[in-house]
Amino acid sequence: MDIRKLEAFCKVYELQSFSKAGEAMFLSQPTISSHVANLEDELGVKLFDRLGRKIMPTQAGDVLYESMVSVFRSLDRAKAAIEVLRDRVVGELQVGCSTIPSHTILPELLKSFSAKFPEVSFIVHTADSCEVIRRVASGDWPVGIVGKRPEEEELTSTLLARDETILVASPDAPWLPAEREPSLDRLVELPWVMRVKGSATRMVLEDALKGAGYSLQNLNVRCRVEGTCESLAHAVHGVGVCFTSKLAAQSLLDSGEVVRINAPALEGRREFYLIHHGGRYMFPALKAFVGFVR
Repeated sequence: MDIRKLEAFCKVYELQSFSKAGEAMFLSQPTISSHVANLEDELGVKLFDRLGRKIMPTQAGDVLYESMVSVFRSLDRAKAAIEVLRDRVVGELQVGCSTIPSHTILPELLKSFSAKFPEVSFIVHTADSCEVIRRVASGDWPVGIVGKRPEEEELTSTLLARDETILVASPDAPWLPAEREPSLDRLVELPWVMRVKGSATRMVLEDALKGAGYSLQNLNVRCRVEGTCESLAHAVHGVGVCFTSKLAAQSLLDSGEVVRINAPALEGRREFYLIHHGGRYMFPALKAFVGFVR
């Protein structure tokens, strides 16, 4: 149904006059009459009884008006809320985040941002980098933080942080190599805790292995997990070695719950990016968050 026709109907209902409704809406009486007639045709019922120069709403007219009062009140509230969103840094902001920045980078960002913009609340979605990129590109989430630069042209990416990728294991694991720097032939034989496909950390490992003449298929994978926290937890308990972010593992390294295995051929650097859709309208909350992180 056309909103202007519904507004015309409500004004006629309230003023009980087509001419007065036209004056109130700055429209001609024939236009108001046409709007109401079109609504009646669309609904298949009479909304007003014309009794000479007097009009009376029918039962159907009463039902429609009562419903439209609620609808227009909701629209007024929505308009007011949008006015606030347009002019102030307020509202709810959804952030998609891959697992490592979700635990190690985002909390500190939100703490600092919230101190400056306390009227913004957040919903944080944690997924692998590929999923976050897909959801931001599709418009499901307005902004994300991921462990790889997206290839999608519509996405704008900003370097957020740098990290190292390292190999860690439990110091009590019976299979822990005694050598200071085990060979790759020795490392691939160890039990491994592996992230699932889609993880940027896994992609980094895959590239490192390929550069050294190996592949993921060469690894003795004992356990596959979805997230960074799970992979580190399994490493702590000696399930296998874990290829992970130094940022994510630092507290466990400091406490001695895991130790670093020297593996120069696999170790490297990685980057985390803030991403958002370049074509999306940026309300003040999103604009402020992107600007703050940058």
